[in-house]
Order: sequence, then structure tokens, then C-alpha cells
Amino acid sequence: MIARSVKALQFAAALLLAASFSPAASAQEWPPHNLRILVPFPAGGSADTQARVIADELSKRLGKPVVIENKPGAGGNLAATEAARSAPDGTTLYMATTGTHAANINLYDKLSYDPVKDFQPLSLVTIYPQVITASGSYKDLDLVGLIAAIKQQGEKLNFGSSGVGSPTHLGGELFNREVGTRLMHVPYRGQGPAITDLLGGRLDVMFPSIPDALPMLQAGQMRAIALMAEKRSPAIPDVPTTAELGYPKLLSAIWAGLYTTAGTPKPVVDRLAAELAVIIDAPQFKNKFEAMGFEVRSSTPEQLGAYAASETKRWGDIIKALDIKLN
Repeated sequence: MIARSVKALQFAAALLLAASFSPAASAQEWPPHNLRILVPFPAGGSADTQARVIADELSKRLGKPVVIENKPGAGGNLAATEAARSAPDGTTLYMATTGTHAANINLYDKLSYDPVKDFQPLSLVTIYPQVITASGSYKDLDLVGLIAAIKQQGEKLNFGSSGVGSPTHLGGELFNREVGTRLMHVPYRGQGPAITDLLGGRLDVMFPSIPDALPMLQAGQMRAIALMAEKRSPAIPDVPTTAELGYPKLLSAIWAGLYTTAGTPKPVVDRLAAELAVIIDAPQFKNKFEAMGFEVRSSTPEQLGAYAASETKRWGDIIKALDIKLN
């Protein structure tokens, strides 16, 4: 009964807001108050860094403060649930990722939010491909040599990830499937400890994103054997892609996009999408994040919705085939 009452109140608020946006109404009447961007990870991470730059620019353009609220936990589900239950007035934005809006619906039997029905897409922000890297014993090999070495060892070698169901886990399982290896998965509580063990030789292979690996790549502590993408990255231009090396289906990347709550009036959605496109496509934003290894890519709301749907199916097929479940 309480949930129904909350939904009813939210629906009524949406109708009132929609009514205020008559064709004659000025777009400057919105927003009515401060905005917030919910980030499902701790401060300092990739999604948080992007959200903070966007928040600063959006605040300037809208003339209202835009605050960041970090709510990590449950693979992003805590923040996603709060965003889904927020008033549908466009003042709560959510920094979604591959996990929250593509993988989790396939990983959890009971999800406390629906990534499609409860959210309104606004714009894609970045895509960050993952790299194939290995411990010191294998780091001088090319991709063909690495695959041969792994197959020779059978099930003796492993790969590390930031946790079960994480993009680094799914990227490793995709590798096993596409090249016919049987690397054993070793989940960690976060990517930092896993990378430490890779550098220390306690892990054999990892599949981190470019931004996470770039500082160590630049310092010579780690070597990228291949980029799991179709085209090379300007951040690591000398690293070949899996597509050009003969593995066109061995593609794995993390993505981030901005959503708001479902039911937000179309004029508000249009205004937000337009403002975000200007911010994301600005040279200062693109240059900053491309130098960090991100592929910066704004989109229309419809394009983000279609992209998330394709990613949900692609990773869902892999998750179901491996029978991975988180409850």
C-alpha cells in the first residue's frame, strides 16, 4: 500500500510538471531546485570522476547547484533503487554502468529496480575498453603466444577480477569462451588488490579497463597484450586490438551513461539531453577523458536505450551460459 501511494504521488507530480511545460512555457522555468547525480561507486573512481566534471558544467548551464551523492553497495543496486524511486521531475540523475543497466538484471533473480521500466535514458557518456594483460611470466608474449601458453597449462592458470559478475569477471569468461581456454576465476573485493597480485605474480592474467590500467602501463609496471576492441585507443596506440588479431567477437568494454527517473516529462528530458550533449562533446571534456583512456561518446536518449538493450542481451547470454547468479 505504501509503495502504491508513493508511486501515485510521483505520478501526480509528473502530471503537474508536464502541465507546466505547455508549448508556451519557457524552458527556463526548469529546474525548480537543485539537482543531484547519484553515483553507485565510492568517490575517486572512473564513474565518479566523470560525474563530477559533468555536475560542475551542468550547474553552470542550468544556474542551479548539481551535487554528487556517492551510494556504493550491492553492485550498484542501492543507488539504482534510490534513483528509480525518486520523483520523476528530472532533478535526480543516475550514473549508470554496464553492471547496473546490462549485467545485474541477468545476475540477480530479484532486482529491486527495473533498468528499463524505472529509468529514462539521457545520454551515453563514455566507453572504456578492457585490455588483456598478464603477470611477468607471460607479459612478453603476444596474444597468440599467451593463448598457446595458457592452453599448454590447462586449468593451472587463473585470472583475477574485482568480483563475481563484475565487468572484469565477464571479460575473462568471454576470453575463455572465444579462445578456448580454461583460466580459473579468482574474485577479489575490488580491482586494486587483484592488480597488486597480478603485478606480484600471484595472478596470471587480468582484464582491466584502460583507465584503470593506464598509470601502470605508462610506468612500465604492466604491459597490455591486446585491447578488447575493434579499433585502437589513442591512449595506447601501439597496442593491437583483438579484432585485428583475428578475434572479432572478443570485445569487452565498460560503459557509463546518464539516466533520470521514468515518467519525467519529455520537455525536461529533451532539455537535459541537449545540455549533456553540449558538455560531453565539448573539447575540454573529450580531451580530458580521452587522455585517460576513455572513449567519449554522447548519444540521444533513444540511442542510449538501444545500446543498453543490446548490451543486456550480449552479457545476458554469457551469464546464462555460465549460470552465474548473485542473490
